[in-house]
Amino acid sequence: MQRFVVRQIAFFIVLAFSLFFVGGVLIYSNVQAQGLMRNVFQDWEWNDEWDEDLDFGKQKTFDIRYNRVEGLYMGGRVEKDYWRRRYPSRPFFFGFGGYSFHANTVQYQTGLETGFFKDYHLAFGGEYHRMVDTPDHWIIPDVENSLAAFFLKEDFQDFFFREGWSGYISQNVKRSLSMSVTYQYDKLDSLEKKVDWSLFGGKKHFRDNPPMPEGKMRSIVGRWTLDTRNSIKRTTQGWYIEIEAEHAGGKLGGDFQFDRVLMDIRRYQPLGIGEGIDFRLRVGSSHGSLPWQRSYHLGGLSTLRGFPFKVFPAGPMSPGGNRMVLAQLEYRMGSQDLPDELDMGILEYFNLIVFADIGWVADVGGGPTFLKGFDGLSWDTLKSDVGIALANRSGNVRIQLARRTDTGKSPFVLSFRLQRAF
Repeated sequence: MQRFVVRQIAFFIVLAFSLFFVGGVLIYSNVQAQGLMRNVFQDWEWNDEWDEDLDFGKQKTFDIRYNRVEGLYMGGRVEKDYWRRRYPSRPFFFGFGGYSFHANTVQYQTGLETGFFKDYHLAFGGEYHRMVDTPDHWIIPDVENSLAAFFLKEDFQDFFFREGWSGYISQNVKRSLSMSVTYQYDKLDSLEKKVDWSLFGGKKHFRDNPPMPEGKMRSIVGRWTLDTRNSIKRTTQGWYIEIEAEHAGGKLGGDFQFDRVLMDIRRYQPLGIGEGIDFRLRVGSSHGSLPWQRSYHLGGLSTLRGFPFKVFPAGPMSPGGNRMVLAQLEYRMGSQDLPDELDMGILEYFNLIVFADIGWVADVGGGPTFLKGFDGLSWDTLKSDVGIALANRSGNVRIQLARRTDTGKSPFVLSFRLQRAF
């Protein structure tokens, strides 16, 4: 048995490196062409000031995306963060506008915010919107999902329509700590698949968009965020903690009544030059009847990476659970720390990452309070996987191979990502 496990691990590592090496050869010429930029940045410590300078210049942006519900969407937006950082004590307008060609839908948002103070920024704002939305931005961003849909006929987001408005107050207690309270009203509608085309994909079909509950939602959302990361785009150290609590219905009215808490804790711990451990714990719980738009799914991208997409608790076409626990661990080693025998020239442009995921999600009904309903969580019900990846220096672009640990039947999942899992 022990010999079998050793052979399996060895096969796993050799297969991963073979695939990664082939991919690396394809981009080697492009890397060589950017040699000048590489020499400039290779010994430079990326920090959040550089991230802010990049975002600071994005006053207006052009939006384009593609998915099975909207088809092609094109539009533009005025970035709120640009004006908030540049003029923290002035009122400004923000929002976006665009058109979904296959859904034949005009989408827009128009908002106004005014702020006070620079170091301890206090802001009051409000906005009105009419838009296609998704609960899956934490799994995959729009750009990466659009590329997968357009080229491969793979859509990893589910969609619903909402129209309404919100008003909010936000306060920066210090540079790394912020709090906000938002009242929001939305009329929610379900959406259907509109397109089934991609550039490549053969005879595959996009899966249907799951039906989501329709009605009016009135809620109050409180959010507390601590962010001490040294960089947003290339994080190597620091904390990111976000706690979100939402109350809907009751005296607020509306067709939905629930209380929901979601907590996301991340730690990026450097161990040396080009080496570190990244950890995330994501926990969700609720009380009342939780609608699909707020429920929890696990499986696939950015969650349990060795399992099919949204396979838990009952598959991607079924509502999610109201209890969730997800823990993820990544060990990253920079190219300068690779053993000499693994130095094949091209590997100097990559980071080696070993990761593991473990999680549980279930629907326990709307009766239990937040701290109850976790009775079904045990070592027997937890799902887990392990994997290995090669990534660029920031860890965003990566090829990864994950293996679920609960079965020997089709246990491997190979994927290419343009975004870190967390």
